[in-house]
Amino acid sequence: MPSPFGGLTSIGVDETGYRKGHTCITVVVDQERHRAIWAHDGYGRDVFGLFFQTLTPEQRASIRVVAGDGARWIDSCVHEWCPNAERAPDGFHIVSWTSDAPDKVRRHPWNQARRD
Repeated sequence: MPSPFGGLTSIGVDETGYRKGHTCITVVVDQERHRAIWAHDGYGRDVFGLFFQTLTPEQRASIRVVAGDGARWIDSCVHEWCPNAERAPDGFHIVSWTSDAPDKVRRHPWNQARRD
């Protein structure tokens, strides 16, 4: 059986809650093959670093794009472990951010009137 980490060129990372409260899991997906390849309890720089530690230097070097939200811990891990990879926002967050923008513009006059 081939390694799920072989031939990685584009990965995505995000954290999500899986129980009520603040229990999170970090998930890494192979963007090319559209499948989850790694998951671990928790989130943040240390947890994402564990993913990169499971890869060989060659596997890390093959990664060219890392997609995710705007979390700084993603940026710092990519900088440390895959310095030649580009950081990109993922499609889900782009849609979410752009959908929120018109709402903020629409509410601005209302919020200004309440302050006055």
